[in-house]
Formats: sequence, structure tokens, C-alpha cells
Amino acid sequence: MLPIGDKPLLEHIVDALHSAGINQITLVVGHKRERIQSHFQNGSDWDVDIQYAVQDNPRGTGDALLTAEHEVSESCIVINGDRIVEPELIERLIQKHEATGDACLAVTEVEDPLQYGAVEIEAGQITAIKEKPEPHEVTSNLVNAGVYAFGPEIFAAIRQTDHYGELQLTDTLNQYLESHPVHAVHYDGMWLELSRPWDLLSVNSGILARDDSTVSASAHVDDDATLGDPVVVGDHSRIQPGARILRNTVIGENVTIGANAVITNSVILEDAVVGPGTVVSDSIIGAGSEIGPLNALEGGTSNIEVNGELHTDVRFGGLVGDGVTTGSNVTITPGTIVGNEATIESGSTLSERVPGDAHVFRG
Repeated sequence: MLPIGDKPLLEHIVDALHSAGINQITLVVGHKRERIQSHFQNGSDWDVDIQYAVQDNPRGTGDALLTAEHEVSESCIVINGDRIVEPELIERLIQKHEATGDACLAVTEVEDPLQYGAVEIEAGQITAIKEKPEPHEVTSNLVNAGVYAFGPEIFAAIRQTDHYGELQLTDTLNQYLESHPVHAVHYDGMWLELSRPWDLLSVNSGILARDDSTVSASAHVDDDATLGDPVVVGDHSRIQPGARILRNTVIGENVTIGANAVITNSVILEDAVVGPGTVVSDSIIGAGSEIGPLNALEGGTSNIEVNGELHTDVRFGGLVGDGVTTGSNVTITPGTIVGNEATIESGSTLSERVPGDAHVFRG
């Protein structure tokens, strides 16, 4: 439900599926599923029929698909919920699956396959998928695009998969392709993936580059404020005098941007407040956070550790979680991640990680 341009990420996926001719969709949901179900309901606003399968605990992508088995009785398209692709790819997967009757997997070329599921291909068929491979295991820049076409037999294959801990769909496929063909469908169109915090900024940049600025009719933008291009301003948001909302910025619903604040290449989630004179660049501000006056999240490069993996030279101002409150003159250095509900006193300087619910004093 994170905003990509003027709508949530999942809505881009639903739109692509509908444009490709699919009118029955099952969303596998879990944590905070109420927000997803409230937004999409039965899918009638998108001219599709949406059902929901509940995965109570995240036990891997294979387990997620198995959760949806009772909703799927025929061939299906499976797409990761953090990918945006063109309808053309979905149409090509359907055509290939219908022509062969076999499983199909979309592959795309990236600059750094070490961050993804590298694939090996012979004679147009997948021979192996290596998740986050070592450099010596990579033979090309082609990776698993996270979009598949399957027949109903995939569910039996998932149940038969040997696994320890989480049950991943790629584990199933690596066993499945030993005795079944899995066709590669090459794709060089738009492919946007969101798995790390700063991906939200690059994905938004990719989507906004294709569209004009969008300012909700219910938003109030003061005559003395400046809106760059492209930007999105959501429902009931308020941009106060002298504020500047510059390129590739998404302002969510019911957000207040204070006088003379400057926001560049950032995402401000719903109900947040950014105080007067605050500068925010290359950053994400969580829902309901209150950023005080004259704060600085000025962007820059840093090394950031996410889930035990170190990412070097990342251009990312920082991530401020939901419900965070900061005083005045707070500096948040590049790459800092502030946990939900933290309270930051005036004059503090933050770096690296601040735990959720922390109370930070200057000193």
C-alpha cells in the first residue's frame, strides 16, 4: 500500500493484470491486511473480482501461493507484490503458457544480478535459479523478474518441496525444473522492484517520469508555495506559504508541509507534518510523524545495513518511521533509519539506527 505516484503499489499491479485481460485476482494478505481489503474490497472499482487468501504468518513465497490454492482451480499468473511491470509481459506469459502447457518464468536484465535471483537458461528453458548468488555463480545479467505462469500442478510441486524454515517458490522451481520444462520469457520493458527502503524513491522516480504532476482537488497549495514537476499531492494535504515541493516527490493524504520547507525526491506518508523551514531530500517520512521546524534530512550517500546485508554508497537521506516526533533543529544524517514512535528532542543529531519507541536527548 506504499504510494507509487498517485496510487498504492498494489493498485499498479491490479491495473496491469486487468489491462492484460485478467478479471479474477486473489491477493495473499497477512499483516495489516485490513488496509488492503478496505482499499480494494471486491475489486468492482477496477472491474475485476478480487478474493483474499490469508497467510497468518510469513512463511515464504511458496507457502503464500499454497495459501491461495483454494481460490485457484486453473492456470494462473503469479506476480510478486513488490513488482511493477507492463501488461505486455503478462500477456506474453499467458500466450507462452497456453501454447506450451508448461510453466513459464519472466526474466529481465539488470546491472547487478547479485541482488536478485540469477537464472541459467539453455535452449529457451530455465535450468537453474540462484537466489542472491556469489559472483562466481553468475553467468549473465538475467534475473528472475518475479512474474510466472503456472498450471494447477504447481500446488502439488510446492507441497513436495524439501525445505528448511520458509518455503520459497524458487526452491520449488529448482526441484520442479529437474523433471518439467520451465520456459523463459524475456522482458526488457518497465520493471520496478521494491525490496529495500530506498527502492521506494527510485520506483517513484520511474513512475513519475512517465506521468504529469497530480494535485488532488481537495488539497490546498498556497499561492506562494512552489510545486516542481513531477510531483503528487494527495487528498486534503496543505502546502503552506513559501514551501517548495520539488521533483519526484509524493505527498500523501492529509499531510501538512510548513512554511518555507523544502522537499526533494522524497515520499511523505499520510497524516505526517513537516515543520516550517525543514529540508527533506532523498528521504521517506512515515505516516503520522511530526517533523519539527528547521530539521535537516539533506540526503547524501552512506553505507546501510538491511537484514544483515551491507549496502555501500547508497544515496538515501533516511527513513523516519511511523508516529515519530522530532523537536526543532534536529539533523538526520544520510542513511539513518528511525524506528516507529521514536521521540527526538530538539538539537539532536541522528545517525545509523534509532530503535522504535526510543527517546533521544541532545548530548
